[in-house]
Amino acid sequence: MKRNLSYDVVVVGGGSAGIAAAIGASKTGAKTILIERNPYLGGQATHSNVAAYCGFFTNGENPEQIVGGVGNMVLEKLKELGQYDGYKLSTAGNAIVVLNPESTKFSLDEILAESEVDCLLHSQVIKVTKENGRIISLDCVDDEGQFTIEGKSFVDATGDANLAHLSEIETIFGDGKGNSQAATLMMRIDHVGKDVDFSPSSIKAAINAAKEGGIKYLTKETGIVIRKDLETDYVFAILPSINIDSLDAETLTSAEMNVRRQAQSYIKAFRKYLPGMENCTLVQTGPKLGIRESRRIIGEYTLTKEDVIQGMKSDDAIGRGAWPIEKHTNVNKMAEYMYMEDGDYYDIPIGVLKPRNSNNLWCGGRTISADSVAFASVRVMGIGFATGHAAGVSAAMTMDKDAYDVKEIQAELRRQGAII
Repeated sequence: MKRNLSYDVVVVGGGSAGIAAAIGASKTGAKTILIERNPYLGGQATHSNVAAYCGFFTNGENPEQIVGGVGNMVLEKLKELGQYDGYKLSTAGNAIVVLNPESTKFSLDEILAESEVDCLLHSQVIKVTKENGRIISLDCVDDEGQFTIEGKSFVDATGDANLAHLSEIETIFGDGKGNSQAATLMMRIDHVGKDVDFSPSSIKAAINAAKEGGIKYLTKETGIVIRKDLETDYVFAILPSINIDSLDAETLTSAEMNVRRQAQSYIKAFRKYLPGMENCTLVQTGPKLGIRESRRIIGEYTLTKEDVIQGMKSDDAIGRGAWPIEKHTNVNKMAEYMYMEDGDYYDIPIGVLKPRNSNNLWCGGRTISADSVAFASVRVMGIGFATGHAAGVSAAMTMDKDAYDVKEIQAELRRQGAII
């Protein structure tokens, strides 16, 4: 028997942007469903073990929180579980929220359970049906077969603009010239000594020594290692990296196998050449390659490098961003950073969420419209909560309309605690 579901707002993708979109839409009174193809929520934070939320705070000596709304709900839930007590400073000096992936999964489950959002995990969108330029339904598949979800408005929070792509809406991959930021496989490493020096210079010395010692498949010259606190004997290492130029199965299969081979080599290097890591163990990779940049929409407005660096302010703002431009263009190097003035932020205009020539699709997170340099700032998960929240509210408030009123959307976002 064919299953047919019907909702006001349908959100695809259960990462930071999708969770924020679904809850934001539901808080307007819209009947909302969230679809996620993985067995848990969290996106890159949980499925790629990216062990920190970046983008919640400004830079400088006194970081200020600039993402509220649903994002702040997540921080408060993590705090209830004893997993958040304020920001930490990364090795690059940026304010981050260090995560425990299992606690993050549970926090997001709890937040959705407390909301009016329906959620389907293990659900993959395989087809989009449109009429007169509007999406009217999605064909999905789970292990029992196919089912259909009808909706009035839709949100693409897939990270790779999969819904826009299936809808035949114009997208761009990377910089449009065959270049994109490197993808990285996260490594969880246990049995780590408390006094290990994880400074970039120390990691570089170990990797160089390993290369000279004949250990193969080491791409990075140095990298970043994140430890939640000194009471834990595990860390997350940001090391195995690769460039991808497509999302097809052949490309991703080769990439995943490549970075897992790299991970084994880094463990060999650390055991032999990094003091305090002699007994370290690789507990987990991934589970999925962390893709920083792939497809994204071409929107009514495209955020630019100048907008970010100059701290652009806009009357059409639906959120704020302050994470530095963080470019991972070379798999062998650490990220290159470009900063705006300390304490400053840029406004994110509503036009970056709305694809050109699309009547009822909104986008949040890594799918939004930005040039390749600005994207290196706005892509991070903390900001994803802000853009996803705005996309969900916008979808709910325009589900019976072909136009939007940014002032009404801003008012509803503020009512829900967003910082604009």
